[in-house]
Amino acid sequence: MEIPLRNIALAVTTDDLTIEFAKILHKPPFQTSSLMNFEIHLSDESHPDGQQGTLTLPTKDAGATLLRAHGGARIVVKGRPVLISKSTQAIHESRIERLNSVPWRDPIQLREEQERLLRRNQSFQLLRYSFGRFLRDGSFASRVSPLGTAKVICDPEPRQIRFTFEPRQNTSNDLFVDIFGRLTRVTTASYAPHNIATLMGNRNEDTAIVRVVGLGRNDHMPPGCHSLILAFNSQSDADRFTYACCNRLHLRYSTQHHIRIHDHTLNSTSVETLHESLSQIPYKLGFEVEKTVAGSLLSAMDILSLKEVILSLQAEHGDDAPEIFRSFASELAGRSASRTKRRKGRARGNPAKREHQKPRPLLALPPQSGVYLSYHLILTPTRYILEGPVPDQSNSVLRRYGHPECFLRVCFQDENGPKLRREADCSIIDFLGVRYRSILLNGCRVAGRQFQFLGYSMSGLKEHSVWFVTPFKDEDGKLLNAQSIRDNRWSQAFSGTDPSITLLPEEVDFRCPDKYSPSGGLMTDGCSSISVELAKEVWRSMQKGEKRSAKLRHVPSAFQFRLGGAKGMVVQDPTIQGRLVCLRPSQIKFDAPENLTFDVQSTSAEPIPVFLNRPLISLMEFLGVDTQRIIELQDDDIRKAQSVRSSCTNASKVIQQHGLGASFHLPSLFTNLSSILQLEIGDTEDDPSLWTSKLIESSLQCVETYILRELKYRAHIAVPGSYTLLGVSDEWGCLREGEIYATVFNERTGFVQDITGEVAITRSPQIHPGDLQVVTAVQRPELEHLKNVVVFSCEGERALASCLGGGDLDGDIFNLILDRRLLPTKQFEPGEYPAVTIRSIPNACGISDVADFVIDYIQADLIGPIAISHLRFSDLKTPNCTECIQLAKFASQALDFPKSGTPVNFKSLPWLRRTQARPDFLAKEGANITGGQYYTSTKLLGQLFRRVPMKRGIPTAWNGNSSPSDGATVETALSYIDLRHLGLPGLTDPSEELMEEMTYLLNAYCEQLLIVGQAHTVSKNKNIHVSEAELVSGTIMANWSDHQRRRNAVSAMNLQRQKRTRRRTRRHWRQKRTPETETDEEEDYEDMTFHEQCEESEQRVMAETFKRCWAAWCVAEDNLMENPSMFGAQSFGLIALGMILEIVKTSRLMM
Repeated sequence: MEIPLRNIALAVTTDDLTIEFAKILHKPPFQTSSLMNFEIHLSDESHPDGQQGTLTLPTKDAGATLLRAHGGARIVVKGRPVLISKSTQAIHESRIERLNSVPWRDPIQLREEQERLLRRNQSFQLLRYSFGRFLRDGSFASRVSPLGTAKVICDPEPRQIRFTFEPRQNTSNDLFVDIFGRLTRVTTASYAPHNIATLMGNRNEDTAIVRVVGLGRNDHMPPGCHSLILAFNSQSDADRFTYACCNRLHLRYSTQHHIRIHDHTLNSTSVETLHESLSQIPYKLGFEVEKTVAGSLLSAMDILSLKEVILSLQAEHGDDAPEIFRSFASELAGRSASRTKRRKGRARGNPAKREHQKPRPLLALPPQSGVYLSYHLILTPTRYILEGPVPDQSNSVLRRYGHPECFLRVCFQDENGPKLRREADCSIIDFLGVRYRSILLNGCRVAGRQFQFLGYSMSGLKEHSVWFVTPFKDEDGKLLNAQSIRDNRWSQAFSGTDPSITLLPEEVDFRCPDKYSPSGGLMTDGCSSISVELAKEVWRSMQKGEKRSAKLRHVPSAFQFRLGGAKGMVVQDPTIQGRLVCLRPSQIKFDAPENLTFDVQSTSAEPIPVFLNRPLISLMEFLGVDTQRIIELQDDDIRKAQSVRSSCTNASKVIQQHGLGASFHLPSLFTNLSSILQLEIGDTEDDPSLWTSKLIESSLQCVETYILRELKYRAHIAVPGSYTLLGVSDEWGCLREGEIYATVFNERTGFVQDITGEVAITRSPQIHPGDLQVVTAVQRPELEHLKNVVVFSCEGERALASCLGGGDLDGDIFNLILDRRLLPTKQFEPGEYPAVTIRSIPNACGISDVADFVIDYIQADLIGPIAISHLRFSDLKTPNCTECIQLAKFASQALDFPKSGTPVNFKSLPWLRRTQARPDFLAKEGANITGGQYYTSTKLLGQLFRRVPMKRGIPTAWNGNSSPSDGATVETALSYIDLRHLGLPGLTDPSEELMEEMTYLLNAYCEQLLIVGQAHTVSKNKNIHVSEAELVSGTIMANWSDHQRRRNAVSAMNLQRQKRTRRRTRRHWRQKRTPETETDEEEDYEDMTFHEQCEESEQRVMAETFKRCWAAWCVAEDNLMENPSMFGAQSFGLIALGMILEIVKTSRLMM
């Protein structure tokens, strides 16, 4: 008999449940002479109220007895009651038969036996292995089965599963596969990991190890075949391997034992036919269609069978077709009950209303300056992934040529997301040359279109990302391709920028010379001047389209810019008359005099807080900084993180400090909850003013976990009263050597601080003991107009910026540490960073040379490994040991490689033995540090690491008596406000027409939110998505092997969530306008400053907007009462509540 299990805590494992149920099932009234065997299976699908699973018992009598005895009493596991009920599903007879034939084994004894065997770290011989994909019925289609013998081993460090494959006809090195990082599912012999491997060479000591180029001599992985099936020689081998993956690598697994396997040979004809078919439909729709094939949602044959349906979709719906197909794919991937209910709800209503509420016009992205929808192709060693379209920052090329859908971001990654890197025992030269270089030279096909390599930006290259383009016609009908764009010198302007203005030729002065020291040192590297009048014009242009609350009156003192072939910093100079920008030779990277658009990458509008990091802390300890002060700062951050759920005030402050929840404006929401509604959050019982929203509770748990994780694994410690500022040069010659100027100004709060006296200055990355210097901050009347920049002196023999890790003034940011207890007591001479010889070629540079450079960069990108090695040597010795000084020089060379073309010699780097234990503070997230892979570091970083508590929060169960949003508490608090006195409508029942409109908007919002959630999960399981709480808090809780990529994913997720859902939803809540009065500018009511008198028409708009927001809140509550687990409904109501409170606050200010 099968019994469903619900409400299981997230931290509970299968073993935890097995042990607890054994305590019940192995004592009376159950049989005790021979212990009953049973099996527990946890579902892979996510649920808002915890995990779900199934308990399988060998007899119906046993199940009936359990339900009678414990059906209402609840079984508590890890502090949370597990709910059991009678199943309505068909019984898996094979499971019952196995339970009756296999004796019970104690999981605790089995675990001890597994640990004893795993300590031998032996490999498992495989009976069969095959690459393929899971079909919609749950069966597995085997597509590629290389001939040969294979074995697999679980390697706890560096968290790898190594699959060693020896071809039957071995003409070269043995082959094996590394499955790096976290897989989404690992099970027994017939169930495979979802994230497949990268192909590599044998680990024999006397054999050269290389990554191979594919599965066979000329083969690559067929589309969508992301799973690897492993068949073991015995069930005990399968159990040991599963146990190792679960307990050593912390991977989730399924206990399904019987899955049908189909042997399918690869049919390349279907792939060719697919591309031919996709070429016949518009690219945007074709991209969505091929994305389902690349993601293993549908097969090529499935798409070909749907060809007529897809053509009909395009003919009938036109520009709406891609959005409709994306919704269909999302529905197919999700298949949850809540989405089925929403779909049925959407089907109701009259045809005219459905036609009016098509997905695209309902939540269409309004055109915005500096933002476009980008299409992404990710290439791994064995497969390809399509992502997008997603909102992203635009650049000069896209604004110059338009047609953004014809440009493709192509990124080279390893199988589970991190950048592809060589290792000390593995070469990737041949692999890169065959797999990636051929794509750079010959292009790639997406949606039936041929894309060719175009160019890259420096920031993109660091992420192993480049640009491709497919031919298109411009507005004059001229056909443009990669070669014609390169010929116009436009392929070098891909840095993400915001547009401002186009200058006239006479407004650019190319005659401004650089300043040099007497010994020839460049003192103004990357920085020049701009007139005050032109700076105002640039800022005025950038502020267009911004909501009123985001506009800043004061013009930034400095801009990081790109102008044609020049880039760097410009700083305001009041002595320059008219509209003029000066350019220096150090800023001009190539000639493009016809391009006069002034594009902005960043500004000095606001100061940036300072956070410590592991390399800086290591240097500070060595240089005599008060380590107790660093511990105090960390303890303060820990207390703040743990206080985030104690009150609205604490939540607002902590969330704002760490820049979280920005897309939902959580800081202002919590402030308004307390000040307007007099509501609180926290653990106080029986408090009528306590708001117990499940989404808010879970979101704050995410915030707390995120902050503590950053503290523990990154030493991301805030330094109050210190600032991070853009660096500029002293254009007035008023600073002496060793002096800097800085004044901090926050326009939003009115805070001003003139910095004087001794301060520590540094920039990231810090690796040399001289990268942290003490300088004197002074005030000079010539510089008093400059705010939120650090001005460097042009006197002396060497520029101070270059002393700080080889920095310059073309956009580098510098940390100013004002806390006197954090000033170093020892000083080291800055590291020498001599210019590396720039690589040259005898002939004119062609696209093959550029492709070679990209491949060379990927192979020689060693910044990350150098930084880790430096931390290890620093912990074993000191930061000024021979190895660390060598690594500092290599780090500088690696950073300059994109400019010089001269790579670091991998074999020259000092390395520790592979078997050498690492300090505990370098443990990966979730790693077991009690084994021999790590040692307890006695230095400051080790102390800080161990001081941070980490526990995964377990949300309390929703009691089912009310909406999980606790909407009744909010509505009661709102009823106490005299809305009529504020000129706002009361809390009356919205009209049926308005409720129906908001219902359509809720449905579209939830679909868009789910698309964003599915796009940013580390798992490749189609049923897994980022939780609603993570989306609201702006965090991702899953452990990623590359924390920087997770940070990038969080940034992208927040941008997409804001553009795709929240911002578009808010626009539809505002009072509708006529086409004549509607603009693209979003007039927002949040944090508005009402120094101007609001017009009566605006008051009417606010009243109407309040009415629509109230209707949106009511719709969300109605849906949650009917379906509490509905994904997106709580955050939809949260957005509505935020707008309601802002309108109330605004109305009070107007009174």
